[in-house]
Amino acid sequence: MRKGDVVWILALAAVLVAFAHPATGNALNSLSASHPYLMGFAKFAILATMGELLVFRLQKGRWQRPKGLVARALVWGIVGILIVLMFGLFVAGVAGAASTGLLPVGKGWVSDFLHAFWTSALMNLTFGIAFMAAHRVSDAWIDARAAGGRVRLSEVVVSVDWNRFFTFVVGKTIPLFWIPAHTITFLLPGEYRVLVAALLSIALGVILTWGKQSKEGRAEKA
Repeated sequence: MRKGDVVWILALAAVLVAFAHPATGNALNSLSASHPYLMGFAKFAILATMGELLVFRLQKGRWQRPKGLVARALVWGIVGILIVLMFGLFVAGVAGAASTGLLPVGKGWVSDFLHAFWTSALMNLTFGIAFMAAHRVSDAWIDARAAGGRVRLSEVVVSVDWNRFFTFVVGKTIPLFWIPAHTITFLLPGEYRVLVAALLSIALGVILTWGKQSKEGRAEKA
């Protein structure tokens, strides 16, 4: 384990301890309640950017600052703001639809689970797809700008591998990862949902990187 690995782990542990410890956790939750967009921005800008650094470390075998890191952190912060809004919007929307009989939710613990499931499924199958498509474009634009020269939006859009986006990102990560993961997220108390959503971005990045490396390793052996 390298020094950078230890620093990254300690930084993540510090964030988790800050939210888990009663004194700091209560203060941070109170701040999230009074300034939800600001805290949403901060949680994603910090944690999701840490995820970007970890994925780069796994891919390159060393810690290195990728080009356009500040721009990526800014994009993640904006994503955090949108997540705060969408979580509130879809939670309230599913509750309203269920109250009028538009969605089956059952009773007792089944009701809690189905509320969480419908919220996760509907959010990921609508906002989730649009958000991830926009994020692919923003990543491609940042990469193109980091390479130098003028960048046209039309050229950036064409450069995205949309076949992989729809077959893998939409067709596999949404039903197999995001819907189950966010179902669990919506079963948690409201003050922890945005934080867990930011942590999930790290988890997915690690899973996808590990899967890609395993596939490449099997291809080399073949």
